[in-house]
Amino acid sequence: MSWVLDLDGVVWLAGDAIPGSAHAVNELRAGGEQVLFVTNFSTLTSAEALGRLRAAGVDTDAEDLLTSAMAAASLVRPGEQVLVLAGPGVWEAVEAAGARPVEPVGRDSPPVEAVIVGYHTSFDYDRLAAGQQAVRSGARLIATNSDPTYPTPERLLPGGGSLVAAVETASQVRAMVAGKPHSPMADLVHRRVGSTPGDPANRRHIVVGDLPSTDGQLAARLGYRFALVLSGVTTVDAVPDDPPDYVAADLAELVAEVLEGSGSA
Repeated sequence: MSWVLDLDGVVWLAGDAIPGSAHAVNELRAGGEQVLFVTNFSTLTSAEALGRLRAAGVDTDAEDLLTSAMAAASLVRPGEQVLVLAGPGVWEAVEAAGARPVEPVGRDSPPVEAVIVGYHTSFDYDRLAAGQQAVRSGARLIATNSDPTYPTPERLLPGGGSLVAAVETASQVRAMVAGKPHSPMADLVHRRVGSTPGDPANRRHIVVGDLPSTDGQLAARLGYRFALVLSGVTTVDAVPDDPPDYVAADLAELVAEVLEGSGSA
């Protein structure tokens, strides 16, 4: 059985560990369960994400991590030149895919085959102008994700999807979205877990997240069960009328419920 865990709102909140999450992960692994971390947050490099996991008490390696940066990079081809309007994680993933990441030159874009937009705190008018120019010149527009907001303990901040929307509006082209809950990320999860699309046996696996519109829809696309935790952006009052397979206060409560056999799928 495999557990596909979101990071923000499940393991940590804006980098601060959620109490009990590390113990829950260790308990799953001790029981022989596969644990895969899948996040739409694209700005971190693999080393940075793994470092945050270790700081949260979870020791893991790169094979257990999938990001929307990796999903976006799966949509580019080796040798292509890619305009990166995103953080270092996307730059790293594009290089790993054998493509050549480039930055804007002021408000201009060098000739590129694709533009990738993701969460980026230095996104500005010049980057917007360069992205628009590249897309209007025929480059493919790829979004790491369409999340409109990014949760922090203090407040919601604009997410990568807000920046994507700006480039879409300026270029009048809809982006191909790579992260949860879309097919590129689902394909990566299937390959990493070893599951097959459409296989009824997929119901033994669980996606855990704090947002039904991304994590829940990813579970549906994969054919996995969905466990909603209330330690992130979704409150108890906002649980969908069509309830998930599990609802728990946090990962620790969920793992105890499932392992003790008190929940129902």
